[in-house]
Amino acid sequence: MSDIRAGDSIGDSEWDQKYFNLILELEEKYASRYEMQSSKLLVDKSMEILIQGISITYKLDRLGCSYSIRDEKNSNLQKGWSRIGWGKSAKRKALPHLFAKSEADALIDLNQ
Repeated sequence: MSDIRAGDSIGDSEWDQKYFNLILELEEKYASRYEMQSSKLLVDKSMEILIQGISITYKLDRLGCSYSIRDEKNSNLQKGWSRIGWGKSAKRKALPHLFAKSEADALIDLNQ
């Protein structure tokens, strides 16, 4: 039996695999940077990073973290929010994955 369901296309499956592999690769490659970013964000509550000419702004709130991705022309490419919990330990644990996901969101279209 095929893993592809009705409505799915091979292109979608390939894109999904590429996207999720990129997230995993970024999490492994930049683990120490993501830990430092988590510490900074927990203190400052907001920060901006620059990845290959793309700006990603993070804002921490009580329950989660929002991010906004902008390109060199300062046009908004994407926004997102993730619920990551109340406590600092929950946030510290979840933020590295959020950083990898947001960077993958910004980079996936550049790498095609």
